Amino acid sequence: MDHHLPLIVAEFGSSPAREAWDSKAMAYRGWNLEPWCQSAHQVGADAVKIQLWRVEHFPIEEQKRKRRLEFPMDKLSSFVKTAHDLYLLAGASVFDEEAVRLASEHCDFIKLAAREQYNSDLIFKAFSQNKQVMRSVSDLAFRAGHSNTITTLFAVQVYPTPIALALYWLIRFSMHCKRSGYRWGWSSHTRSALDCVVAARLGASVIEKHFALMPEDIEAGHSLLPDAFGRMVRDIRR
Repeated sequence: MDHHLPLIVAEFGSSPAREAWDSKAMAYRGWNLEPWCQSAHQVGADAVKIQLWRVEHFPIEEQKRKRRLEFPMDKLSSFVKTAHDLYLLAGASVFDEEAVRLASEHCDFIKLAAREQYNSDLIFKAFSQNKQVMRSVSDLAFRAGHSNTITTLFAVQVYPTPIALALYWLIRFSMHCKRSGYRWGWSSHTRSALDCVVAARLGASVIEKHFALMPEDIEAGHSLLPDAFGRMVRDIRR
């Protein structure tokens, strides 16, 4: 890939859980990320990512609903192998020290979600690993440092994000990072590819976009389906 072009990450989020559970039989079928990785590879993604949160990270009233969406940590190594077999980089969002350890052991990069942007202990733990780190923030009051191993991404925490709001924050954030000399990227929660293409034109090092296989997927409302994701990749690489 041309070094001037951004790394394009297909974020799977919790959407693969739709296939892990048989909703009619209410039975667990197991996580199979091979078709997800294959599709991301076919449409031109450079990397794929899942999330390593635990239901205990959420309020008690949300835990029952979240239980079915929790990625099994013992499947992380097989996910990474599947990605690598397709020449994709693989990463994971981390929310506790155990997830940092696993991601450091198996993944190519570690992701810190915007909800963890003030978690100094987790940030220190992730930064101390010998890995590339992508850190999402949702405001401009952050310290990034000048490191080739850390990329700060902006994420508007509205799902889905209206495109006008996304473009407003994208322009502000890109200008802020350019003035400060930070490596920066864009984490998109819109229904559009426009903000990602604009981010690439403005010089983003990383574009993270949610990816769905079907309109019924859990996070499809702020994701792109394969055809649209492929068009986005082509537009970015023109």
